[in-house]
Formats: sequence, C-alpha cells, structure tokens
Amino acid sequence: MAQICTPEYGYEGYSYMVEGQCDLDNITAGCTTVNGSISMSVNYTGGFYLPNIRNITGNIRWYLSEPLDAVPKTTSMHLPDLEFLGGTLDVSSIPTLQSFVAPQLQTVEWAANIEYAQEVDLRSLVDLEYLTITGNVSSLRLDSLRQVRQDILICNMDECDSKNSPNGVLNVSLPALHDTGHLNAEGRFSSFDTPNLTNLTGFGTAFYNIKLVTSGEAPINISFPELKYIQGEDLQSISVSIPDISNMTAWFSVNAYNQLDINLPFQEAQDILLTGNISSVQFPNLTSVDTFTVNSVASLDLMFGVVVGVVIGLL
Repeated sequence: MAQICTPEYGYEGYSYMVEGQCDLDNITAGCTTVNGSISMSVNYTGGFYLPNIRNITGNIRWYLSEPLDAVPKTTSMHLPDLEFLGGTLDVSSIPTLQSFVAPQLQTVEWAANIEYAQEVDLRSLVDLEYLTITGNVSSLRLDSLRQVRQDILICNMDECDSKNSPNGVLNVSLPALHDTGHLNAEGRFSSFDTPNLTNLTGFGTAFYNIKLVTSGEAPINISFPELKYIQGEDLQSISVSIPDISNMTAWFSVNAYNQLDINLPFQEAQDILLTGNISSVQFPNLTSVDTFTVNSVASLDLMFGVVVGVVIGLL
C-alpha cells in the first residue's frame, strides 16, 4: 500500500536531511512517496541506496553548510524504484561519485545535473527542462529521453572545460529524442546518434542551438535524418548530414579541426561561416544567402547553386 511521508519543515524546507545510509533506511522502511525533498549532508559518506520510493515531490540534492568548501563523499547513488521527481536532481560537485542509477525514473519536472559519475543510467527518463551530465562519464543510458524543453549539456571532461582532456571515450545515443531547445556536447565521442531529433526550438539559455565539439579521436559521422526545424549551429571536427533542412533561418557555423567535406541541401540561409580544415564546400541548391564566409587552411573546392544577394568572403 502506498504510504505518503512528509518531512518536517526546516532549513531546506520540507526535506529529509540525511547523513548516511541509516537515515535513508528509516525513510524507505515506511514510505513509498516523499512529499518533499531529500537532502544529503556534507558529512554523507559511501553509497546512497533508496529502494521502495516511487515519488518525490521536491528535490534530491546536497545542502551547503559549514565549512563552505565541504562536499559529501558519496560514492554511488542507486534509486531502483523512483519514477517521478517533482523538482531538481542536483548531484554536482561530488568528486567521489562514481555512478548514478535510476532505471525507472521517467519524469523530472525541472532539471537534472549530474557531475563526475562514470556511469549514468536514466534509461526511462522521458522529459525534463534541463539536462546536464559532465565530468568522468563513460557509460550513459538515455534510451527513452524524448524532450528536453531547454538545454542539454553532455560533456566527458572535468568542468566541461576545453583546456581539460576528455575522460575516456563516450558513446552518446539518444534514440528517442524528438525536440530540445539547445544541444551541446563536448569531449571525446565514439559515436553520436540522434535518429529522431526533429525540432531545435532555441528555447533556453545556451548560445548555440547545436554545439558539438570532439577531440582526440578520428572524426565521427553525425546525421540528423529527421531534423526539420533549427535556429543555428556550431559544429566542430565532424562530418555532418542534415538532409531535411532547406531553410537555415539563423547563423550556421562550422569549425573543422580535421579535414571536412561539406555538402548540405540548404536553399536559403542567413549567415554561413565555415572555418578550419575544410577541403570541399557544396551547396548545390542554395539560391539565397545574406553572407557566406569561408576561412580554410586547406585547398578548397567550391560549388553553389544560382545564388542571389550573397556576400562571399574567402579568408
């Protein structure tokens, strides 16, 4: 029988303050729904195991306390039965965290922010507002993710800082993703698949609608076979296919680190900027563009359709 438990109101609002697994055991012994939040103390050490809880109306996070530079030493988080989270999942800034597994979690009402974990399993997650996964991730399950209303950030390097080396190689597969505001992925990827991505709405806080940056491996092929609506792009070190976009309504930028041939079906575009190691540029259907700038370090072949109103710069 479902049992709803409401924590007492305190410093973190209606929240259970947990300092170890024994506190979690006390919650799970009599509850299936937490009408509030669960907050980890900076004194938390070891694994975080939360069975039986199917719904949490608030947040899962850790709370800041004295000393201000202290963080939990949580090593793993396993929430085998959780299906709904009504607020935010924030387990960032915990360097000891090795895995985060919530295989039944379908809905996060606001944001998920997971940092440092090598394994992230959110295989049933369908929709949320923001998704941020950064740090050491080498195994990522997002099998059911259909919608992220604002920003997606996936980055397998510390602090998502391009000055840091990627931590291993990551296969990114988003087979169900249909629409998002912005898609930003940086690091070292063996593949990047979004076979059903249809809409990039531009809703959110990121600068680029798509920003993909790969490093340290051979170039990978990126295809958006169902993409029909997009605001703008920044693509680096990849081979790209976008067969269904005819009208590029915003700034389109490609910065190629490895040699890249570009052949895209755009008929109309606003601003196109191509830089780096680009050896071939083909826009056979292009009839109208405001500005077209190419800055290539390689010998370059160009082919256009009958272009009207274009300012072309070769740098």
